[in-house]
Amino acid sequence: MKNLIVIFAAALISGLFASCISDQETAQEIYQKDLAKIDTYLEQTDYQFVDFYQDETTGIVILWEYLSYSGVLPEKDDSLHVDYTGMLLDETVFDTSLEAVARENGIYSSERDYEPLEYIYGYNNLISGVIFGLSKMEEGDKARVIMPSYYGYGNSEISSRIPANSVLIFDLDLKEIDKD
Repeated sequence: MKNLIVIFAAALISGLFASCISDQETAQEIYQKDLAKIDTYLEQTDYQFVDFYQDETTGIVILWEYLSYSGVLPEKDDSLHVDYTGMLLDETVFDTSLEAVARENGIYSSERDYEPLEYIYGYNNLISGVIFGLSKMEEGDKARVIMPSYYGYGNSEISSRIPANSVLIFDLDLKEIDKD
């Protein structure tokens, strides 16, 4: 009986260990697939941009539509005022701060205000891919930020609009950085 308990415990521990390795491999596989999807998107997009950046560590890509050269960068505790449009990789819009874009894409709600998002820079109350994108932008810049799912909503499904493990695109217009 004692041998049976030892064998059962060993099987249970090895099963738990194997499932941890499998989860890590799965996350890595998802990340690699996301990078491949981003590469394919970049090859096929007709999005017009004037500058390009891809972070080697995260895989996040930033395509600047417009560079302001204002020299005004966000710093901790600054209030950033940002118009945004969130999309899936097929450019299906799931959220926006722009009323016209919401109406064009059938997601308009009369119960919300369509105005720039106000974000206090340095706090993690946005998804990390958007925070990363804003960290590379100057006041007045417009950019498209494309992020692997890990830097978006990860393996969480967000309502019926954003499936789990979705590569996301955010068009960001950094309208103002309030240094108060």
